[in-house]
This record gives sequence, structure tokens and C-alpha cells, in this order.
Amino acid sequence: MNESNVRAKLIAYKQGIHSAQDSSDKKRLHDIAKRINELDGLIQSVYEDKAAGKVPEKVCIDLFEKYQGEKDKLTAEQDEMRKRSEATRQDERDVDEYIRRMKFYAGAKKLTREMALELIEYIKVDAHPGHRNLPRTIHVFYKLIDKPLINKRNALE
Repeated sequence: MNESNVRAKLIAYKQGIHSAQDSSDKKRLHDIAKRINELDGLIQSVYEDKAAGKVPEKVCIDLFEKYQGEKDKLTAEQDEMRKRSEATRQDERDVDEYIRRMKFYAGAKKLTREMALELIEYIKVDAHPGHRNLPRTIHVFYKLIDKPLINKRNALE
């Protein structure tokens, strides 16, 4: 299996069902942007009509509140979709980083400090089991594809 196939499978694993939603989100984002522009034009038109004396103030206020409320709701939806889109891009960056690490350390014969910092998320050592000389359980948590890999800092760096 070549690297591009592995990358595609890892991205699909990280994203799960998000890819179908991502394509519908792109269309919806386009529709939202178009509607927000329309609402901006309508709001401006209402003010111009009010200033010209064509529309009573009460009607102007009602229309403005209606248009502004719809615009606020669409803007919130747009922000949420952009956050989801950023999460998808972060998944792709995580997969690329994961592949880079695996390629770089694939043939390593000895664990170095640098490798430990790159590959290990954290290590947890259990408390003494009643006596200091008895062995303790050590848990090693690796930086795997399930977790975000970028911008993680280790306390020992």
C-alpha cells in the first residue's frame, strides 16, 4: 500500500461521517453568504426608503429587526460550519504529521529522548502498591492518530 492510499484511509478514519457533511456544508456556506449579501441590501434599502419618507418608521423598524435577526442566525450557522471545516483541515494536518513521524522513526533501533518527545503523549506511573520495593504499573500513552498531533507540547521540552 502506498503513502497516498494510507493517507486517504487515515483521513477517512479521522473524519468518519464528516466528509458527507463537509460537501453539503460547502454548498450551504455559499447559500448563506449569498443570503447575507441580500439581507445587507434589503437593510440598506429599508433605511434609504425611510430616509426618503417612503416607509413609515414602525415598518422600517419591524423590517430591520426581521432582516437583522435572520442575518444573525445565518452568521452563527456560518461560523459553526467554518469551525467544522477547520476541524477537517486539522485532521488532514494530523494525518500528515502522523505519517511523517512513522516514516522518520520506522527503522529506529534505539529509543532516544527526541523520539520519546515526538511519539509519547505522556507516561503515568501508578502509586506504590503498599510497599516501596514492589513493582509499580507504568502506563505509556502514545501520540496516535486518534488525537490531535499538532501544537502538543511536552512538559520536558
